[in-house]
Amino acid sequence: MSWEASAANSTYTKQQVLDVGDVPGHQLRIYELHRTFPSDKPNCEGLKRVEQWSRGLTDYTDGNGSLSGYTVTILENGDKIFGKVSGTSQTTTNSDGSKTSTFTGVVTYTGGTGKYQRVRGIQRDIIAFDLEKNFNQQRAEAEYWFEK
Repeated sequence: MSWEASAANSTYTKQQVLDVGDVPGHQLRIYELHRTFPSDKPNCEGLKRVEQWSRGLTDYTDGNGSLSGYTVTILENGDKIFGKVSGTSQTTTNSDGSKTSTFTGVVTYTGGTGKYQRVRGIQRDIIAFDLEKNFNQQRAEAEYWFEK
């Protein structure tokens, strides 16, 4: 599977930021991101995703560093797919002073409910984001299977 999720359908619902205090710009952040899929394509089982919740922790210095967390994807029949996220974010400063931030990571499918109780798989994400503007736009591809 592959897809793009627009920033218009993605919202940071909660964020808490703590300055670490060792070097300027070093922060820990916990967050919750809600994403909807209004025009999703059916998966191999004929089901569409309705929404996804991502919750995690970042350890960034000036927007560069690691992210780890968890996802819950909810399908139209109510089944859920659970995942564990890990990856790295990079932020660059452009010549005009604006910043560009990109997350590159992997979601490992760890199980779910209903038909997806024994799902396993891997999803590769590239996400453009701007925390101050509540902007998050995803490009992803995934493959999954069912353990016996």
